[in-house]
Amino acid sequence: MIHSLSTVTRTNGGGKLTVDEPVTLEKGHLFSKEVTDENSLLGWLDLQSQSTNDHIVYISRTPHRRLLNEIDVTKIETYWMTHRAGKAHISPDLEQIHAMIQSRIHNHHGIIVLEGLEWLVSLHGETTLLNFIRTLRDDVHRTQWSILLPLDELAFSSIWLARFKREAPAFVIQNEQEIVQIELGDEPPTAPTVPPQVNEEGLPELVMLNKLPNIGFTRVILRKRILQWRRMGLDVSEVEPALHMNDDEAYNLYSKVEEKVRTAVELERAIEANKDLLSASELTTSKFRIRQLTGLDEIRSTLESI
Repeated sequence: MIHSLSTVTRTNGGGKLTVDEPVTLEKGHLFSKEVTDENSLLGWLDLQSQSTNDHIVYISRTPHRRLLNEIDVTKIETYWMTHRAGKAHISPDLEQIHAMIQSRIHNHHGIIVLEGLEWLVSLHGETTLLNFIRTLRDDVHRTQWSILLPLDELAFSSIWLARFKREAPAFVIQNEQEIVQIELGDEPPTAPTVPPQVNEEGLPELVMLNKLPNIGFTRVILRKRILQWRRMGLDVSEVEPALHMNDDEAYNLYSKVEEKVRTAVELERAIEANKDLLSASELTTSKFRIRQLTGLDEIRSTLESI
């Protein structure tokens, strides 16, 4: 079982970071975890190393010297994933990484955390990386080890992510999803990681999400909303620059895209209500354009003329 845990606040460089209390990952399994800030991951690793007897291996793009102030490197076996040769370095070569992981999981028990999937996919491609992940899943099965794959979901295509999550289910901390949903102003889910419903064309169903208020609007909340939209198959690349803007500019851009999305959801519902009056090509074209957030005024005019 993955034991439930509460959240604590860890101070780092004057800023507060929300990290997780120690938890036990189920042995013999591969998990994924969305992580947009390595500091929170390092906080979790540090707590884990202080409270369990598991051997912990951390492979990341972070140089060893930068980890010294974040984790106890005497208790965590760390590797810097780099093209440079050196002690405790490992090349971003999938065969080398696989060989090292295999050498660990055949002995003792513990956790392997492999960070840097974003770089690996850029080097090897989506298909090769997914095959590598499938191999890791098979390798760790029935061992006394678990593997955690942190990643920034915005760096990957929604189709690849769906396939990836089948091999490495999301590591969901109890109450974590409810906290995120409350921040977003949505109702807490009745079950974790519920996949979106699909319509007759196999497209994800569009859902009207609550508006996000300006008060309390943060980049973390914005990222969560972008991911929600992307999982519905919407092209919201227009709003992604807001992740690098100041708060007021980010919210203004977000609000414009939010109105487009709400219009798109309303139009799709209207199309569904009148689909018997539209040709097959009109139906397909309209739904495609809705998900691209383009030509919404034209679609509205078409519906009004029916």
